[in-house]
Amino acid sequence: MNVNSKAMRIAAAVSSMGTEIVLLTLGGAWLGKKLDVVWGTKPFMLLSGVLLGIGLGFVSAIYTLRALLKE
Repeated sequence: MNVNSKAMRIAAAVSSMGTEIVLLTLGGAWLGKKLDVVWGTKPFMLLSGVLLGIGLGFVSAIYTLRALLKE
């Protein structure tokens, strides 16, 4: 594997990790907002959803990083 190919793999992995964190955070916020409307718990489910999304995003990013380092 040449240097350019390795750099591209690292850039792709970093971009993937950032996308995972953002999408899971937005998904948690969306779900939390929907649950707030249904249950009338404004803003607690939104905050819970955002925190859960951030946590899951970082866990997912860690698994992606581990897979990259394993190769």
